[in-house]
Amino acid sequence: MIAKQDTRFDALDGWRGVCAVMVIFLHAPIAGPIGQLGFVRHSFLFVDFFFVLSGFVIAHAWGERLIVQKRWASFIQSRFWRVYPLHLAMLLVFLLFEVLRVRGIPSEGGSTPIALLHNALLTHSLGFVPSLGWNYPSWSISAEFVSYLIFAALAVWLPRQMNVLLPVIAFGGLAFLLARLGHIEAHVDFGWLRCLAGFALGAFLRLRVWDILRIEVRTDRAACWTGAELATVAYVAAFVSLYGTSGVSVAAPLVFAAAIFVFAHEGGAISRALKTRPFALLGLLSYSIYMTHAFVIARLTNVGTLLEKRLGLSLFVDVSPDTKVMANGWVSEIAVLLAILAGTLILSAITWRLIEKPGQALGRIFAARRPDARLAEPGTDAVQG
Repeated sequence: MIAKQDTRFDALDGWRGVCAVMVIFLHAPIAGPIGQLGFVRHSFLFVDFFFVLSGFVIAHAWGERLIVQKRWASFIQSRFWRVYPLHLAMLLVFLLFEVLRVRGIPSEGGSTPIALLHNALLTHSLGFVPSLGWNYPSWSISAEFVSYLIFAALAVWLPRQMNVLLPVIAFGGLAFLLARLGHIEAHVDFGWLRCLAGFALGAFLRLRVWDILRIEVRTDRAACWTGAELATVAYVAAFVSLYGTSGVSVAAPLVFAAAIFVFAHEGGAISRALKTRPFALLGLLSYSIYMTHAFVIARLTNVGTLLEKRLGLSLFVDVSPDTKVMANGWVSEIAVLLAILAGTLILSAITWRLIEKPGQALGRIFAARRPDARLAEPGTDAVQG
C-alpha cells in the first residue's frame, strides 16, 4: 500500500520534542535522585523512538514519490539539506572551541582529525571511529542518512519486495544486535544498523500496517482513546525504566512502533495536549535541540570549572575516578537542568532560524531546478537523530 500525503501527525511532532528533552536529561551532568532514575538513565532509548518515527513519517511523506514516481534524487537531496547544514555548523563550532582550548586538534580520544573527517562525511556510525567525539549525538544523523539511502534504493528498485524486506531488515537487525552486543545501545560500531532496524520498522508500519489496522476516530470515543494513550505512556515509561540496559532493550523499536500507531490516531486528551503551542514549538525545534544540547552542556561545564578555580567554589562531585558531575541533589539537579534547558532552547531557536530554515529553503531552490523535484511539506520530518 502506497502512503498518501493527506495527513499531518501533529501529536507525533509533540512527542518528538518531548523525547529530545529526555535526551538532554540523559546527557546532563547530574547524579542525584533525578539522574539515578531508570527512566532518565535509560533515555538513550528515545533515540530509537526517533528512528522508528523517522521511518514512519518518511514513508508517509515520500512513499508515493519514491515507489511510483522514482524521485530518489529529489529525496536524497531534500534529506541532505534537511540534516547536513546544522550538523556541519555544530561540527565547526566544536572544532573552533577545541582549537581555542588546546590550541590544536587532539590526537587521542574521540575528537581526533580522523574522527573529524568521518563526522564531516557522515560515516561515523559505520565503525570507522573508536568512540564518540566532537558533537557526539550526531552519530545518529550519520545512521539516519544510511537509512535514507537504503530505503530509497528499496523503494525505487525493489518496491514489490518491500513488504517482506522491511520486516526482515528490522527483525534481522535487532536479532544481530542482541546476539553481538546483548543490547541495543550501539553508536559508532553498529549505530547504522540500530537506526536501520528502527527505520525499517517505522516504514513498514506506515506502508503496510497503518492502512490495514487504522481505527476510525470518533468524538464519542475520546475517553477510550485517552485511556489507550495513558496506558501507552505508562507502558513505554515502564519499559524504558526497567529494560534499558538489558537484552530486552532490543524490543524498544517494537514498543515505540506501537506507541506511534496509537498516537498517530490523535484521538485522546494527551494527543490534544501534544498539539498545543508549547509542544508544537518543542517539535519544531527538536532537531536543533538534539544537535545543540551537547555544546551547551560542554560550555556550562567549562564555566563551572572556571568558577571553581577563580572563586574557590565546590561545584563538581566525583562519582567515579574519571567522572565528575555538577549536581547530586534535588535542588542542584533542578538548577543545572533548568540552566541547560534554557541555554539549549535559546540556542536552538537561533540555529533553527539562522541555519535549519535557510538550509531547507536552499534545498528547495536547488530542487526546483529538477523537473521531477518537489520537497516534502513542512512538518513531515522526523529527524534526530
